[in-house]
Amino acid sequence: MALLCPADDTPLQASASSGYGVHRCPQCLGVSVAGSVLPAVRAHAALTLHQQPDQPARVRPCPHDGKMMKPLPYKGIEMDVCPECRGLWLEAGQLPRLLEKVQIAAPVNLGRLADGTEIRQEKSSLDWQDKAEGLWLVGEVVSVLYKLWK
Repeated sequence: MALLCPADDTPLQASASSGYGVHRCPQCLGVSVAGSVLPAVRAHAALTLHQQPDQPARVRPCPHDGKMMKPLPYKGIEMDVCPECRGLWLEAGQLPRLLEKVQIAAPVNLGRLADGTEIRQEKSSLDWQDKAEGLWLVGEVVSVLYKLWK
Protein backbone atom coordinates (compact mmCIF):
# COMPACT_ATOMS: atom_id res chain seq x y z
CA MET A 1 0.00 0.00 0.00
CA ALA A 2 1.46 3.35 -1.06
CA LEU A 3 1.73 6.17 1.46
CA LEU A 4 -0.20 9.27 0.39
CA CYS A 5 0.66 12.93 1.01
CA PRO A 6 -1.72 14.32 3.64
CA ALA A 7 -1.74 17.70 1.84
CA ASP A 8 -2.56 16.65 -1.73
CA ASP A 9 -3.00 12.83 -1.85
CA THR A 10 0.06 12.36 -4.10
CA PRO A 11 1.87 9.03 -3.57
CA LEU A 12 4.95 9.61 -1.41
CA GLN A 13 8.37 8.47 -2.61
CA ALA A 14 10.90 6.80 -0.33
CA SER A 15 13.90 9.06 0.05
CA ALA A 16 16.76 9.90 2.39
CA SER A 17 17.58 13.20 4.04
CA SER A 18 20.73 13.65 6.16
CA GLY A 19 20.95 9.88 6.52
CA TYR A 20 17.33 9.45 7.66
CA GLY A 21 14.81 7.38 5.73
CA VAL A 22 11.80 9.57 4.89
CA HIS A 23 8.92 9.68 2.42
CA ARG A 24 8.78 12.82 0.31
CA CYS A 25 5.90 14.26 -1.72
CA PRO A 26 7.07 15.11 -5.26
CA GLN A 27 4.21 17.62 -5.59
CA CYS A 28 4.36 19.82 -2.45
CA LEU A 29 7.85 18.65 -1.27
CA GLY A 30 6.50 17.87 2.22
CA VAL A 31 8.18 15.07 4.17
CA SER A 32 6.79 12.22 6.25
CA VAL A 33 9.10 10.98 9.01
CA ALA A 34 8.34 7.79 10.96
CA GLY A 35 7.87 8.34 14.69
CA SER A 36 10.79 6.13 15.60
CA VAL A 37 13.35 8.18 13.63
CA LEU A 38 13.75 11.19 15.96
CA PRO A 39 13.38 10.01 19.58
CA ALA A 40 13.68 13.52 21.08
CA VAL A 41 10.82 14.80 18.94
CA ARG A 42 8.81 11.64 19.65
CA ALA A 43 9.22 12.16 23.43
CA HIS A 44 8.25 15.82 23.09
CA ALA A 45 5.20 14.83 21.03
CA ALA A 46 4.11 12.22 23.57
CA LEU A 47 4.35 14.69 26.44
CA THR A 48 2.69 17.52 24.58
CA LEU A 49 -0.20 15.37 23.39
CA HIS A 50 -0.56 13.89 26.90
CA GLN A 51 -0.75 17.35 28.45
CA GLN A 52 -3.15 18.73 25.82
CA PRO A 53 -5.50 15.83 24.99
CA ASP A 54 -8.34 18.12 23.83
CA GLN A 55 -6.27 19.89 21.16
CA PRO A 56 -8.22 19.80 17.88
CA ALA A 57 -7.03 17.51 15.12
CA ARG A 58 -6.08 18.89 11.74
CA VAL A 59 -7.86 17.65 8.69
CA ARG A 60 -4.73 15.79 7.58
CA PRO A 61 -4.49 12.02 7.82
CA CYS A 62 -1.24 10.40 8.87
CA PRO A 63 0.37 8.77 5.82
CA HIS A 64 1.35 5.74 7.93
CA ASP A 65 -1.91 4.82 9.69
CA GLY A 66 -4.62 7.27 8.53
CA LYS A 67 -5.27 8.79 11.98
CA MET A 68 -5.90 12.55 12.05
CA MET A 69 -2.72 14.46 12.90
CA LYS A 70 -2.40 17.32 15.37
CA PRO A 71 -0.25 20.45 15.15
CA LEU A 72 2.98 20.36 17.16
CA PRO A 73 5.54 23.12 17.62
CA TYR A 74 9.08 21.96 18.41
CA LYS A 75 11.78 24.57 19.04
CA GLY A 76 10.07 27.04 16.70
CA ILE A 77 9.31 24.52 13.96
CA GLU A 78 5.67 23.77 13.13
CA MET A 79 4.77 20.24 12.11
CA ASP A 80 1.92 17.77 12.35
CA VAL A 81 2.16 14.66 14.53
CA CYS A 82 0.09 11.51 14.55
CA PRO A 83 -1.22 10.85 18.08
CA GLU A 84 -1.13 7.10 17.40
CA CYS A 85 2.24 6.32 15.75
CA ARG A 86 3.99 9.67 16.47
CA GLY A 87 4.81 10.00 12.78
CA LEU A 88 5.64 13.54 11.66
CA TRP A 89 4.58 15.56 8.65
CA LEU A 90 6.78 18.54 7.79
CA GLU A 91 6.14 21.14 5.11
CA ALA A 92 8.77 21.75 2.43
CA GLY A 93 12.06 22.95 3.90
CA GLN A 94 11.18 22.14 7.53
CA LEU A 95 13.17 18.87 7.87
CA PRO A 96 16.62 20.47 7.56
CA ARG A 97 15.60 23.10 10.14
CA LEU A 98 14.35 20.37 12.48
CA LEU A 99 17.51 18.32 12.12
CA GLU A 100 19.57 21.40 13.06
CA LYS A 101 17.58 21.69 16.31
CA VAL A 102 17.63 18.00 17.28
CA GLN A 103 20.66 16.69 19.13
CA ILE A 104 21.18 12.97 18.67
CA ALA A 105 21.81 11.49 22.10
CA ALA A 106 24.50 8.92 22.72
CA PRO A 107 23.10 5.58 23.91
CA VAL A 108 23.01 5.13 27.69
CA ASN A 109 24.13 1.89 29.29
CA LEU A 110 21.01 1.15 31.34
CA GLY A 111 22.72 -1.83 32.98
CA ARG A 112 24.82 0.59 34.99
CA LEU A 113 21.70 2.21 36.43
CA ALA A 114 20.52 -0.99 38.09
CA ASP A 115 23.67 -1.55 40.14
CA GLY A 116 23.70 2.01 41.51
CA THR A 117 26.92 3.12 39.83
CA GLU A 118 27.13 6.70 38.73
CA ILE A 119 26.82 7.39 35.02
CA ARG A 120 29.39 9.91 33.86
CA GLN A 121 28.10 12.81 31.88
CA GLU A 122 29.95 12.99 28.59
CA LYS A 123 30.99 16.32 27.10
CA SER A 124 28.18 17.71 25.06
CA SER A 125 27.74 20.40 22.44
CA LEU A 126 24.27 21.21 23.78
CA ASP A 127 23.70 24.75 24.98
CA TRP A 128 22.15 25.43 28.40
CA GLN A 129 18.61 25.76 26.98
CA ASP A 130 18.80 22.34 25.32
CA LYS A 131 20.17 20.82 28.55
CA ALA A 132 17.39 22.41 30.62
CA GLU A 133 14.74 21.20 28.15
CA GLY A 134 16.24 17.71 28.21
CA LEU A 135 16.10 17.60 32.02
CA TRP A 136 12.53 18.87 31.95
CA LEU A 137 11.55 16.19 29.42
CA VAL A 138 13.18 13.45 31.52
CA GLY A 139 11.26 14.69 34.57
CA GLU A 140 8.00 14.77 32.63
CA VAL A 141 8.54 11.26 31.23
CA VAL A 142 9.27 9.92 34.72
CA SER A 143 6.17 11.69 36.05
CA VAL A 144 3.95 10.23 33.30
CA LEU A 145 5.39 6.74 33.77
CA TYR A 146 4.89 6.96 37.55
CA LYS A 147 1.24 7.99 37.09
CA LEU A 148 0.66 5.11 34.68
CA TRP A 149 2.40 2.63 36.99
CA LYS A 150 0.40 3.83 40.00
